[in-house]
Amino acid sequence: MQNIADIKQVFWTNVDWHRQNKGLTWMQVVGGNVPAARNKTRNVTLEKIQEIAEILGIEDYAILFEEIVKETDE
Repeated sequence: MQNIADIKQVFWTNVDWHRQNKGLTWMQVVGGNVPAARNKTRNVTLEKIQEIAEILGIEDYAILFEEIVKETDE
């Protein structure tokens, strides 16, 4: 089972990926406390998660909690 730190890491990593692909700044996405978001330590409410998903154009914000598995060349 993932602990809270892991969940925040996954969430903020995914937000960062979507943010970069949309060409948005951290300030445009989170509005404040950018260093904590950038460092993947910021706590968020469900309301803020929904707001971030809307800014990123994501309908189902559960995708922000899915761990990205990087493929390796073998």
